[in-house]
Formats: sequence, C-alpha cells, structure tokens
Amino acid sequence: MIDLYSWKSANGRRPIIILEETGTPYNLIAIDPHGGKNKEPDYLKISPGGKVPCLVDPDGPGGSPIHLMESAAIMEYIAEKTGQFMGSDEASKWAVKQWLYYLATNVSVSFSNLNHARDVEGQCRDLLDSVNNHLADNEYFAGDYSIADMMVIGRFGAFAFDFIDLNDYPNLMRWVDMMMARPAIKKSMEIPVS
Repeated sequence: MIDLYSWKSANGRRPIIILEETGTPYNLIAIDPHGGKNKEPDYLKISPGGKVPCLVDPDGPGGSPIHLMESAAIMEYIAEKTGQFMGSDEASKWAVKQWLYYLATNVSVSFSNLNHARDVEGQCRDLLDSVNNHLADNEYFAGDYSIADMMVIGRFGAFAFDFIDLNDYPNLMRWVDMMMARPAIKKSMEIPVS
C-alpha cells in the first residue's frame, strides 16, 4: 500500500485527489510542514527537501520501492501507474503535461506566495485572467478531465483571499463548481489531515 505523507494545504490535497479518483489504496500520514517532523532524518530520507507531500510506494517501477516528493511528480506517477488521467493519446498526454507544469509552476507558486506577500496580487490576477480565458473555450484544462485539473482545484476550491472575488472569473467558477461536484474531489477536500 502507498504511504502518502501530506498536510491540509492545497498542495497536500493534490495527491489525495488522484489517489481517490483512481481508487488506489493508500495510507495517509499527516506531516505538519511547520511542526518540525518534516526535518527529522527519517523523513528527510524520503523527502530530501523536507517538503510535504511525499509518497512511498513499496511496489514502484519494476517492483522496487520508490519515494517521490513534489505534488506534480506524485500526480504524474499515479496517473502513469494506473493508466488514468494522462490523456488518451500522445498528443493529449503532452497537453496534460503542459497544463500540469504551467499550473504547478505559475498558479500554485504565485498563490502560495500571495499567502505571504500581497505585492504578487497583480501577477495572480493576470494568471486568473489567463485561466479564465482558457476555460472560456475548454471544459477542462487539457481536453478531458486530467491531473492538470487536479493540480489547482485545491487552491480554487478552497479559495481564501477575500480581496479577490473569483466570481469576477465566470469560466473559472463554472470549472470550480463542476470539479467540486466530483465525489472524489469532495471527499479529498473533506478528509481531515492534521
């Protein structure tokens, strides 16, 4: 069984979503990234940066154990392992990866920074415009529902910035409502992780 070390943050919920969506059995282990356990030697062996989330799969590639950090890598690994949510052909696979990396390196990072520094608000609003415009012509980020969508629903599904009104982005809100109606996402957002 997979061990998932995670926390109640948007970043920590991403791997929970794909594990729930794929029906992959897992053991959830809460690791507070501010509590010090993430800096203990045993944890640093599986997550060298002390980051949360991380995953340990005793049945990794070729039957050998694997440990992974970084939510995007974990999501891509589970998608590949289960053959789900990575696109139905080579072109759609690359569309999924493109949006996964864009959302991970831009939206996720910028809104995480907004938690600590209001001066990135303009950058975040530009990203919201970009995402909203893309979703005007697309039901999901990369064609069909995929890990690209799972990458940011935790951030937008539990949006906590009172100085930005997501209702100003109607295509994004349509997507959020559609995503939050998925049973696996709803369950993943409600699982207590602490």
